Amino acid sequence: MIIDCHGHYTTEPKDLPRFRKEQTAAAAAKDKSAMPARSGLKMSDDEIRESLEGAQLKLQRERGTDLTIFSPRASGMGHHIGDEAVSTEWSQICNDLIARVVHLYPKNFIGVCQLPQSPGVPPKNSIAELERCVKMGFVGCNLNPDPSGGYFNSPPLTDKSWYPIYEKLVELDVPAMIHVSGCCNPAQHTTGSYYLNADTMAFMQLILSDLFKDFPTLRFIIPHGGGAVPYHWGRFRGLAQELKKPLLKDHLLN
Repeated sequence: MIIDCHGHYTTEPKDLPRFRKEQTAAAAAKDKSAMPARSGLKMSDDEIRESLEGAQLKLQRERGTDLTIFSPRASGMGHHIGDEAVSTEWSQICNDLIARVVHLYPKNFIGVCQLPQSPGVPPKNSIAELERCVKMGFVGCNLNPDPSGGYFNSPPLTDKSWYPIYEKLVELDVPAMIHVSGCCNPAQHTTGSYYLNADTMAFMQLILSDLFKDFPTLRFIIPHGGGAVPYHWGRFRGLAQELKKPLLKDHLLN
């Protein structure tokens, strides 16, 4: 079986971006009365099928892959938008849509959830949504190391404020993919620099810590080619050695 471990739903039915546009506008205006109703979202099974048949399913057939591990559009997670309540509702909507995709195409897709993270909100507040999605059959989550959207003002992933969610990941036996969302910092381009910067930052945070002594079975996936890591492997290997950390193994690049 050939598995694509990093797929996002980037061709969602058109009513989803309509809802998000209205939700974002209401959040910016701090006008709760203008928040769109979730019940007003109209996305039929036929629309979902149409959105996939000419895109992800077509590419699966062309490329010979069997299964895509599928999550909501990463740049659309938008954890920096609105407050915790906005992030929670948006995450639930997006994750429920992924669950519908998996229900329609159980042989082609399996779910990974976004978490309702929000700047300044403890990571433990995302545990309920993680548990809900794993109960629906999801096999992991996207974990955003920078909910600020490009300003990197959260504690490092090795800070103990993250430990409750790591404990839950270990308990549920599911991995987390380190994945930021859209960037609101004009100094960075979302996919051209921000994603890669965040991946590199996360890897270095892990080198500087003893996190895996506390969580030896915790599993992370660092996507997008690992940021700068594979191209500066000697640098990171040397830093680990200088810091008296376990020597990085070359097979980690494979």
